[in-house]
Amino acid sequence: MDLERLLLLISTNTYDYLDSNREIIRSELNRLGISSKDQPDLMEKIVKITKIVNNPKTRESYLQSYFRVFQEGIDADGRGSSIIIEITKKCVKNCAHCYSKFSGKKQEMSDDTLDAIISYARSHVKHIFLTGGEPTMDPRVFVLAQNNPDILFFVFTNGSTMTDAYAKRISSFGNIIPLLGIDGGSAYAHDMLRGKGSYAEVMDAIDHLNKNNVSWGYISLVTEKNAYNVLGKKFINDKIKKGAFIARYLEYLPVGPKPLKGLILSGETYYFLEKRKKEIIKAGSIYIQETMQEKCNGLLYFDVDGNIKNCFCFHYAKYNVADGDINTSIQKTRKEWTSYSWVGECPLYADAILFKNHLEKIGWKRISFRDEEYLSNPDIATLLTRNYKRFLEIKALQGL
Repeated sequence: MDLERLLLLISTNTYDYLDSNREIIRSELNRLGISSKDQPDLMEKIVKITKIVNNPKTRESYLQSYFRVFQEGIDADGRGSSIIIEITKKCVKNCAHCYSKFSGKKQEMSDDTLDAIISYARSHVKHIFLTGGEPTMDPRVFVLAQNNPDILFFVFTNGSTMTDAYAKRISSFGNIIPLLGIDGGSAYAHDMLRGKGSYAEVMDAIDHLNKNNVSWGYISLVTEKNAYNVLGKKFINDKIKKGAFIARYLEYLPVGPKPLKGLILSGETYYFLEKRKKEIIKAGSIYIQETMQEKCNGLLYFDVDGNIKNCFCFHYAKYNVADGDINTSIQKTRKEWTSYSWVGECPLYADAILFKNHLEKIGWKRISFRDEEYLSNPDIATLLTRNYKRFLEIKALQGL
């Protein structure tokens, strides 16, 4: 499909111009043979991306991604529209909340495994998250972006390796979008989780990205300690002013052998998190994907060894990319994940130990090096369940 004229159109014109002259876009869609039935959705996406992204290359990458998704007939939304690939274990940090450091036999995902996942992703998902470790320490990020210009690669990074030279290299692509981990609005709040000096590093990373006109976003881990900070209007507006166009929020789960009980969300804070996410989505000043589900079907995660997981925090798996047909293994993983009945959306907050026990009975194996207390210690599991029940009570009373 010849997208050159449309690519030029969205990369050289302002949002206001395109929003006021949609007939120009419609004419291009007609030229490309897009049916009148499919045009409104594509039109809204094209105009919207020119509103939230200024970088011409990133606009072009979004457009190419939209057309790949359209041509492949990919209609997944929310968590089901993306996958996470743990490309490397290499990292210069030792974050207190890290979900990666107690698993993984390899230091890097093999090329064969990575190729198989990308091949699957091209026809099944809208975009890909790259994680680690610290994915910016793996040069294959650039290889993936170059070989797949119609896939958006969102790269989770702590910002410590984001030099001016690295940002300049990213700027030559449009489909590498750094998501900076920012867990507080001050050095004190952020460094509590990520180590002394980490906040300064991530602020420097923002400067490097902005200097080189790289589109970027942020991701915040929401805990009982920082929720009202990172979800507050002041924090969000500050990041928007600094240049962020996309945001993502994850609730804390006490992974690892030494859980930080004080960070576990209370029912009230969990409700605040979900309520604020909806308010931010409705406001539209920064893009947040709607991920809430009646029942969590998981977020497909491929660890460095090729294990197919259904949650980055849950270190159990039964199937591996190397087992054979990857699509079949993914379907089995998702079906078995939902074969246990729990109350609410998140099975790990709702019923962690019994959920784990159920999956063990049908062949799932632990892939972490260490026991995790939230999956073995009744006190931790009970705290999660009690707080989650309180969240569901508040949700039932006040709605979302």
